Parts: sequence; C-alpha cells; structure tokens
Amino acid sequence: MNHNLVKYEVLEVSKSLRKIAVLGGGNGAHAMAADLSLAGHEVSMYELPRFKKNIEVALKRGEIEITGLARRGTAKLNRVTTNIQEAIKDAEFIMVVVPSFGHKAFAEVCAPYLGDGQTIVLWPGNMGSLEFARILKEEHVERDIVLAETSTLPYGCRLIGPAQVDCMLLATKFSVAAFPAKNTEEVVKDLREIYPITEIDGLRMHQIISGTNVVEVALSNPNPIIHPPATLLNAGRIEYSRGEFYLYREGITRSVQRVIRAVYEEILDVGKALGVNPIMYDEDAFRSTLSAMAEIFQAPFDTAGIIAGVKGPFDMQDRYVTEDIPYGLVPVSQLGDLLTVPTPVIDTQITLLSVINQTNYWKEGRTLEKLGISKMSKEELQKFLMEGRV
Repeated sequence: MNHNLVKYEVLEVSKSLRKIAVLGGGNGAHAMAADLSLAGHEVSMYELPRFKKNIEVALKRGEIEITGLARRGTAKLNRVTTNIQEAIKDAEFIMVVVPSFGHKAFAEVCAPYLGDGQTIVLWPGNMGSLEFARILKEEHVERDIVLAETSTLPYGCRLIGPAQVDCMLLATKFSVAAFPAKNTEEVVKDLREIYPITEIDGLRMHQIISGTNVVEVALSNPNPIIHPPATLLNAGRIEYSRGEFYLYREGITRSVQRVIRAVYEEILDVGKALGVNPIMYDEDAFRSTLSAMAEIFQAPFDTAGIIAGVKGPFDMQDRYVTEDIPYGLVPVSQLGDLLTVPTPVIDTQITLLSVINQTNYWKEGRTLEKLGISKMSKEELQKFLMEGRV
C-alpha cells in the first residue's frame, strides 16, 4: 500500500512549539528528529563524536528524508552536530534516543552543559533515568532538571539510506514516568502536546499513559519480554542463516510463545510485589507469531506482514541480547530478589546468554547496585521512586 494515501489526522492539536534536542544517530533518533521538525518544533540532532559516521549525511545536508506513517517529507533541522554544548543549549527537551548501553555516555557528556528548566526523556528508559540521576549527582550537577523515561519508542522505523528513514509502524500507546514520580504529570502533559493523539485510518496512535513510576514504565517495555527468549531459542538458526532470519516470521513458534508468556508473567509478578501495574497484553497476543509487539506497534494496513518482514537478529551479539538482557532483564531479576519474587525463567536466559556470548551479564548489566537501590526495602524503594529520596 502507498503510504502517501494513508489518512493521517491529528486528533489533539497543540500550538505550543518547542526547542528540542534529539541525542543519538540511529533509526529512532533520525525518525524523531525528522518527524518533530516537520511538526514545527525547532530540532537539533547530536551524536557522540566517535559515532559521527552515523549522522555524516545529515550533518552535511542539515536535513533528513522521512517516509511512512509519520509526517512525510524533507525535514530541515535547526542544527546537526557532534558538539553537545551546541546541541542542548536552550533546549527545553532533551530526547535521548539510544540503546540503554549508551545512557551512561550521554549522561556524562551532557552533565557539564545542562541548564535549569530542561527536561531529559529517555526513549525507552529501562530504568535509565535512575542511572542518569546518579551520574548527575556524581558530577555535582545542581540544576533544576526533570528526568523521565518511556516504555518504548513512538515509531517502528528503519534507516533505508543515509539520512533517510522509513516509519513502518507507530506506537498505539506507551507509558511515561518521571524520576522522581512527583514530576510525572508535568512531563506527561508536555509530551502529550509534543505527541498529540493521531488517527490513521481509524487507528488511534500515540496514546500516552501516565506511569506510577519509572520501574512500572520499564516493566512495560515489550522488548525484554519478547526478544531474549525468542533469540535464545533460535540461536542455532540465527548463526546458521548468517543473517537470513526473520524472528517474527520464523522464530516465535508455539513452544517459544510459551516461554515468552512465562517471562511476561514473571515481570507482572515483580510489578505486583512493588505495587505497580505494567501495560497489560491480551491473552491472544501470546498465541501469535508477532507476540505482544503487534499490540504496541501497528499500521493501518498489514501490521502482521510489516512486523514479520523485519529482518534479524543477525547474530547473538545483536541488541536483542546485548541491550534486552543486561539492561532489560537483569534489573527485573534483581528486583525479584529484592522483593522475594522468584524469576527462574528470566534467570535462566540471563545465565545461558552470558555463556553464549562469553559475557557476565549479571555483572555488566544495569544492576540495582549501579542504580543505587540495592539496599532499599520495598517501602524505601517506593518512596525513593516517588520523591527522589528515602
């Protein structure tokens, strides 16, 4: 179907245009920078100097071509740079659109140049806002900064060429919370203005849910639920195919669906013990080759075909493992320990994928100790997440 024929209607329109810095150089960062620029916002894009190649064409042209289900066209950016001070100066919102293993580097590079009144949003967070907060504290940043994170990206997208991105799917819903959570409603209000609900051929997209706290939001991320078990159980096929593999077409068979469901149930158990309610998925989602992904990301035509057509993972070092295990499931497992909730299926995956990749994900992951919450009781953790202090 021709994307240009799709009816795109903004249901809630805001006249409030913002100064936004998008940090990152991958699929999501390109899509967000282009889409928000075409929406009328003043957008700057930044990538770490060592990854300059990721934005080389955008840097040269000052623009990004975007197609698909987001706003379409040539987006002229206010600035594309590898100078962080230039990128975030005067930005009201700093959108960090990188894999979770990049959060530390971006927190460190931002710290000296942050200003009062700025809001930092991690897309998605996986509790990264807690790591950001710790780093800013260590760097003695005493600015009035609001930290927040989301459960997922607003787009299902892929780079199709240098400075060219295609949005194949849009998020129907995603949750948002601030750290501390007492700031959540303010952030949600602002993000609903930046991402108003849109309707595409009858489908409502970008419905923003106000999360209880950043842990609830992290537990709502579908990636750690689906990617690790499906990748682990297809390890032989992935390596044998040498990249000719489609996870959602081939890999999520009935047996794999059962394991994915077990991971989901353990995550819900951890959430319940903490008194939070992650996004719930329909029972039928776990009987589908698309799993819960088709509930979060949709298109007005052939959602199943689009998701099934996403190629990869290409090897066992893919971010389906290197992000979703250490930054997705390791903190969930450790929260389970803290709250005396067993997570045997999650634990098994972490151990086996550590063996496969010869990496100790238990140690290298986003541990509760690194987040500064390993010694807290349940009540202390709940207070900390709400107020930012015990």
